[in-house]
Amino acid sequence: MRNLAGRMIFTLVAVTAFSSAAIAQTASPVRSAASIAKSATFDPHDFSGVWNPAPGLQPKGEVHPLDLGGHPDPLPPFNDAGRAKYLANKKFIDAGDVLDCDPYGTARNFFTPRPFENIYARDRLLQHFEYYDNWREIWTDKRDFPDDLEPDFMGYSIGKWEGDVFVVESRGYNGKQFLTWQGLPLTESMHQTERWQRVDHDTLKIVFTFDDPAVYAKPWNITYFYKLTKWTLDAHPCTISELKKYDDDVNHRDNLPGRDYKPKN
Repeated sequence: MRNLAGRMIFTLVAVTAFSSAAIAQTASPVRSAASIAKSATFDPHDFSGVWNPAPGLQPKGEVHPLDLGGHPDPLPPFNDAGRAKYLANKKFIDAGDVLDCDPYGTARNFFTPRPFENIYARDRLLQHFEYYDNWREIWTDKRDFPDDLEPDFMGYSIGKWEGDVFVVESRGYNGKQFLTWQGLPLTESMHQTERWQRVDHDTLKIVFTFDDPAVYAKPWNITYFYKLTKWTLDAHPCTISELKKYDDDVNHRDNLPGRDYKPKN
């Protein structure tokens, strides 16, 4: 079972790389004619391809889903139940972040430092997330949410266009995952809205709105950016054998909690 320290090291390297890339892309005021032409010729309704998170482009003053301190600053607007749930999640993570192979859910998949691919089908947009090999369907055939919606890790998502903005509504979460790796909670009452906008050829902007009255006093937002890449996804499905090997190779060697972890009373 994966531990916090191992993932922190990976996240630090990934975020540093992504932030450096973002700075490099914006540092020079001079753009070539080819670069300008490339940015001018793209379909704002086409999100196909592989997209890499660019956390260095997130606006200041928002909750940062990859804050390396493990304690987002600022915190989202918890109510009393939400703050208690967050503190319980954080205590669990600080004890060793003992996890299983459950899907990450939509928000946490977006906020890992790993890419995802968008693939169009006849009646839906498919998302393939590299981490844990998770898949998501966004229905685009003008359907409504079903009356017998069964809660799920990835929820149920419907997308529609508002001009050049693709609006995705998601409900039907089972509340068994985190919104971010820091342990921000969600429940079955979560209503997640995403507003996708391709601001230039290489840049995708998504504004996430989280509305979950069971744990938050009011809806709140995270604005996140992604860069188009030629990367081929190297998906790694989570399996029991993989977790066992990770524990044997890493957790026991570094003396951090692994699959034999037992919480202290």
